[in-house]
Amino acid sequence: MSIGIIENQIGRFLASEAPEVMSIKGAWGVGKTYAWNKYLANAKNQKKIALKKYSYVSLFGINSLEDLKFSIFENMVDEKSIGRRPTVESFKASTAELLKTLGKRSFSIIPSNPTMIHYHSMIESLSFLSLEKTIICIDDFERKGHNIEAQDILGLITQLKEQKKCKVVLILNDESLSEGSSVDYIKLREKVIDTELRFAPTAEDCVEIVLTGNKIEQQLGEHIIKLGINNIRIIKKIEKLSALLVPLLKSYEDPVLSQALRTVTLLTWCYYGQGNDTPDYNFVSSRNSAFSDLDDEIVLSTQQQIWCSILRNYDNYAVDEFDQQIARLVENGYVDEVRFLEEAAVLNEKVLAAYSENSFKEAWKKFNESFDADDQEVISCLSASFKHNAKYISPVNLDGTVRLLRYLGKEPLATKIIGLYIDKRQGDAELFNLDTSALPGEIKDSEVITRFREKYESLRAKLSLREICDQLLACDSCSDEEEVHLSQAAVEKYVELFKSQKGQKLSQYVDLCLNFHRLGGTTKYQELIYEKAAEALKIIGSESKLNASRVRRFGIRVD
Repeated sequence: MSIGIIENQIGRFLASEAPEVMSIKGAWGVGKTYAWNKYLANAKNQKKIALKKYSYVSLFGINSLEDLKFSIFENMVDEKSIGRRPTVESFKASTAELLKTLGKRSFSIIPSNPTMIHYHSMIESLSFLSLEKTIICIDDFERKGHNIEAQDILGLITQLKEQKKCKVVLILNDESLSEGSSVDYIKLREKVIDTELRFAPTAEDCVEIVLTGNKIEQQLGEHIIKLGINNIRIIKKIEKLSALLVPLLKSYEDPVLSQALRTVTLLTWCYYGQGNDTPDYNFVSSRNSAFSDLDDEIVLSTQQQIWCSILRNYDNYAVDEFDQQIARLVENGYVDEVRFLEEAAVLNEKVLAAYSENSFKEAWKKFNESFDADDQEVISCLSASFKHNAKYISPVNLDGTVRLLRYLGKEPLATKIIGLYIDKRQGDAELFNLDTSALPGEIKDSEVITRFREKYESLRAKLSLREICDQLLACDSCSDEEEVHLSQAAVEKYVELFKSQKGQKLSQYVDLCLNFHRLGGTTKYQELIYEKAAEALKIIGSESKLNASRVRRFGIRVD
């Protein structure tokens, strides 16, 4: 049944005074109650509700008909208050109306300063009398208490309709009914239920019902529809978690926010979803490569292959470090802002790099994809691209651009661009190490080679012991020059380095320095590095028995 038909049926139900019982049934979380409340509010705003009183009751935890009757009474509000929670004032108003129908003498039993306890004891047995010509919504039929029978509830509903001229809507998840309740409902629905609606909205329906259509919610809606999420509770979760992310990402490029919305939609669905077609959360959150399912060493079950198919259709989804922070949000319900913003900044840099790469490619297109004779336009575009995007252009692309400029007779401009590039990138010393930053033979221009080597040597001379160690750990190799620099560092510098570290980094630095001796075949510089590192550890170990024990795990004993 389409969502439009259901909306029309609810509208018809509310607009008529005729006593009637309607049931709205559907799976968990599809939005039965949400839709009812929305269409009820719409009818109220359009003044298309025939009856003047309304009561909403959840059967969750209700264990007797008396409790149910009183709950209907205490939750009753007038038509104007539909959409608001019942209050003490609305309860007093209902009580006053009840006593008015019983006669003026009834007021004598009310204390001058009544409390809710007084009201409850006096009104409980009389409350059912006032339930006439009222719209009553009875929700969570499948979650009723164990001490109240389904057939008794259905009997009360019939009584409300036939004797009290009420209109009753019963909302239930028929897939979760107990065996006894299901039998009673099926057996009695023909006698009790006048109109039975199956609420099974599509993802498009749910987006239309829940999301307002602003720019953020439009993006969420696209992701929800793509995944086929038709559970309104989950969609509301997605909306809520997204609202925590959006303010944090205002200063970043749009693709960063887009990735956040894409990820929070998928992971929230997987975390809370109960359907057989919903991918397993742990499976998705551990998929760190878009090509994981192509690994011949991993045998996927049929179910996992289905999940992979869903992820492939979702832009071949795989998690990165930024997505992992969103996963923590989904799991914990709050954002670790420091870690999240760190990863957002990293992702933002990648986005800017992609922008720059595209800009640089566009500049080269003027050379590669046309025979137009305007060489000045080509030169201007390449020059401008370097000024704005040098931070993201590779040494190989620098080399190609420089050689083109020389070919076009622009020697001064070629030299100027090399200088500009070096100035923009001097914070990245290893970039100028042609042994690691480019494949052999990739860089051909002699000036680029010479100036890169000069810059690398000048930067290396300024590097601290820690910076050199970080470079070695990053590239897993050591040049002769780096060995010389390490061997020249004073023992005190090694002490300072080791004592400044905590956690995994400490072991990495110590093992890096000691391994120059452990691996055999050492040069004199490698022996010096080992000796100075070992001496530094002995100095640290001599400071206390605890430190002596700590350095012993590296094979260093303090005499």
